Amino acid sequence: SAARLFGWSAKKTMSTAQVLYEEGLITYHRTDSFNLSKPAVTKARSFIQKSYGDQYLPEEARIYKTRSKVAQEAHEAIRPTKVSVEPKGEIGISGKFANEAKRLYELIWRRFVACQMPASVYDETTIEVEALRLAPLAQGKQINYLLRASGQTMKFDGWRKVIPSRPDGTDSVTLPEVVKDEPLSLIKVDPQQKFTQPPARFNEASLIKTLEALGIGRPSTYAPIISTIQLRQYVTKEEGKFKPTHVGVAVSDFLMKNFPGIVDYGFTKEMEDDLDDIAKGDSKWVEVMKNFYKPYEKKLKDVTENSQRVKIETEKLGKKCPKCKDARLAGDKSRQGELVVRIGRFGKFISCSNFPDCDYKEKYLEKVGMTCPKCGKGDVIVKKTGKGRAFFGCSRYPDCDWASWKNPKINLEKNGNIQQKS
Repeated sequence: SAARLFGWSAKKTMSTAQVLYEEGLITYHRTDSFNLSKPAVTKARSFIQKSYGDQYLPEEARIYKTRSKVAQEAHEAIRPTKVSVEPKGEIGISGKFANEAKRLYELIWRRFVACQMPASVYDETTIEVEALRLAPLAQGKQINYLLRASGQTMKFDGWRKVIPSRPDGTDSVTLPEVVKDEPLSLIKVDPQQKFTQPPARFNEASLIKTLEALGIGRPSTYAPIISTIQLRQYVTKEEGKFKPTHVGVAVSDFLMKNFPGIVDYGFTKEMEDDLDDIAKGDSKWVEVMKNFYKPYEKKLKDVTENSQRVKIETEKLGKKCPKCKDARLAGDKSRQGELVVRIGRFGKFISCSNFPDCDYKEKYLEKVGMTCPKCGKGDVIVKKTGKGRAFFGCSRYPDCDWASWKNPKINLEKNGNIQQKS
């Protein structure tokens, strides 16, 4: 929710929650439990009755259960330690984390209070409009069209008293008042052609949601997982979405080919079940580890000895290497290398295709394909902050200090006003 509402990374969300936990404002935050203690529920219900009235208090306490079979519910669900500490006032945190901590606390507090309030009540409304052709078709057939619009009207806000707007920002469609059989006049026709869109790329929130649904990882490991796949250059972030790199694709293909059982979604669930059996005393850990490690050790040795080195696909730039051109590499013009994009420990760089015979290197500038909107001379390129967050800047920096978190090309393309630059 913090990623969707605030645009926060998993790492920032967990570190901010850590501040709240250390200050005693929320319960333990590295949990996926839905359990709430009876005293906490009783205090929440008392607060709701006092603050909002009897109509917002269900007859019985609302109890929730997780649908995940591998959830570890030793802890309570994340909740405020004192429901009486409302986010509209001071929560007792100062310093550089105060604003972020208060925003996250408000999110947790509102969700906790809302979970013990009744459901919202809506009236579903559907309007059907019959559009008649003014003249018959050439074949003498008359075709009528039925147009339909649906929307909702809120009758009782229920838990939306605490969370008035939808968390995802998509409010219900509000329909105008109409009279049955009322004639309508056509104002305009707005034809739109839409195509089936490919599945959206993962962002941090959707990836964590998928991991949770598959039973992979825990709240304590989600942030490290997100950080690791970026630090190892398996993915890059573009407009908040993950995009696999050549290295990521190569690693994935190699593991899928040689260790399909390990990278299978069901492996984690089975391992969690085995660990639960060990905790219950139904299985012995030595036997479980032996059943896993013996086949794995054999497979690992076989792959290590017989698999071929994976060649990472390189991007050719269509330019000759200037160093090869000058040196002529033993006088053989045919051996003049081409410039290619490679991925190293610190990201992309440009080198010669004849590496290691030629050690030419230069900095890689990831261009978006337009000139700088400020100076009009440099290229808009992708840069990264010291913490690895991508942003857009001018290639002429420091002569031009233009920078933006958002890709300027997208808005300009929508408006049909863009300076293309190859």
